[in-house]
Amino acid sequence: MQRRFLRITALLLIGLGGVAFFYYIRSLLIPFVIAALIAYVIYPLVRSLEMRGIKRRTAIFTVYAAGVVLVAIFFTVFIPALLQETRSFSRILPEYTRAWEEAQAHLYRLSERVYLPPEGRQVLREMTGQIRSGVLESLRGFARAVLGIISFLPSLILAPFLAYYLIRDFDHIKKRFLAALPPGCRSDLLSLIREGDLIFSQFLRGHLLISAIVGLLTGVGAALIGMPFAVLIGLFTAVADLVPVFGPVLAAVPVVGLALSISQWKAVLMLGIFLAVQQLEGSVLAPRLLGDRVGLHPLMVVFVLLVGGYLAGPLGLIFAVPAAGLLRVVLSYLWEKMVRT
Repeated sequence: MQRRFLRITALLLIGLGGVAFFYYIRSLLIPFVIAALIAYVIYPLVRSLEMRGIKRRTAIFTVYAAGVVLVAIFFTVFIPALLQETRSFSRILPEYTRAWEEAQAHLYRLSERVYLPPEGRQVLREMTGQIRSGVLESLRGFARAVLGIISFLPSLILAPFLAYYLIRDFDHIKKRFLAALPPGCRSDLLSLIREGDLIFSQFLRGHLLISAIVGLLTGVGAALIGMPFAVLIGLFTAVADLVPVFGPVLAAVPVVGLALSISQWKAVLMLGIFLAVQQLEGSVLAPRLLGDRVGLHPLMVVFVLLVGGYLAGPLGLIFAVPAAGLLRVVLSYLWEKMVRT
């Protein structure tokens, strides 16, 4: 018993030391984390090509070549339009700010014609001010996110090279990892890893694809009704849709508000586009591409999102649900082991 206690204590100390070490060098791990995500996303494509008789290295280069073509199309078609719309939006943003101030003043004049107690007028002023500051803060956060992506450019350049070696030597890494597991709990841990893989793949592959489709359809719909900044609207909607439950509302409020500053009909049409796309996502895309592997009650999902947003901001909102799903699997496994023993 004393030897077992010493062994467990030594393992805990080594684990805590490893966590502290990796936390200290966390900035150096960014390209490795991005490489692991890239490898995780494209590995099924490589395996699919391997099953058709293509060697792994050739399959990796084939997937990379297709990715380079898609990135080239993205930069030649999407980026110039995005930059142009960003410049135009920055030029007319003061006009929309003045339009909002005029609408706010009109609302105040309207409230003076209708009897409201002084407290009610104060609440109205505070609510309109909070809405304005919230919209402006959302725009600032979006701009900071774009600048943050640019700061990750060196890591983004290095990550594909690291991902190549991860995919090429995946079988060897997997064999070494399995050999390091204790034989007595190897099968249980493998089952736990497979369950976690289902949850994480659902988020990383399915949810990213759904968000891209939602952003594309919303941007196309905005362009068809003559909305300005259709590319920005599509990109903003795709990013906001990564947040479960609250994402569609976070995207719809500023975009419909922008359409309302142009005309009431554009606001109605833009709201109809959001509702139609969300109906398509809820009834067709999500059941086919996601399923329900996370296993969380809707009330628990809302609670997890609030906790994730409070602890980690926008990234917490995005990763809170899959992290909670993984935690549920781990806790269920530990509880089952405790009950059995």
